[in-house]
Parts: sequence; structure tokens; C-alpha cells
Amino acid sequence: MVVRNRCPESGNEEFLVPGAKFASRYEGPTGSANEGGWRPYRPRGADMRFVVVTEKDGAFTFTAPWGETMVARPGDAIVQDAQDPKDTYRVQKAAFTCTYEEIRPLSK
Repeated sequence: MVVRNRCPESGNEEFLVPGAKFASRYEGPTGSANEGGWRPYRPRGADMRFVVVTEKDGAFTFTAPWGETMVARPGDAIVQDAQDPKDTYRVQKAAFTCTYEEIRPLSK
């Protein structure tokens, strides 16, 4: 499935989500398709781990589970599905800020 964030700050970023994961991560559709054919869905809010890349870390590259080389820059977040550690990817700073919400800190 092609998913588009409703986040103008990041250009309404689009990304692919495998069909099997889409069904477990989103519910809906919650409304009618817009003029572009996009239908709204509600995230299910699966537990995700994340770390924000610091200036000290600097920019670096890594390979996402689907084989794409991703560039992480200071301010971006590296996000991981708590139930599937192989599902690890970069979220651009603006997209992370407007689409993720920290609901509880990681226990120590």
C-alpha cells in the first residue's frame, strides 16, 4: 500500500507499507476518497521504539529492510517496530514531529 502522511512540513511524504503490515497498522477507511483518490485511514498506534540522530552522531547511511539505502541526518528519527526489530527505518525530522507522538518513555 502507498501511504501518504498528512504533513505539509515534509511535503506529504509517501512510503510503501506491505499489505500484511498495513492491515495491522491502520484501520479504515474512515472516510471517502478525496479528489486525488486518497482515502483516510487511522493509525492503530503500534508500539515503536525510536532514537533521534544527534549532531554528534552526524549523518550516516543504512539499509532499510526493503533494500533501500537511507540517509539519516541530525534531527531525524530511527524508528523500529517493537514487535519486529527488522522493521527499522528513518523518519525525516519534520515528518516525525508532525506524525508521531511519544506516549511513554522507554523503561530503563
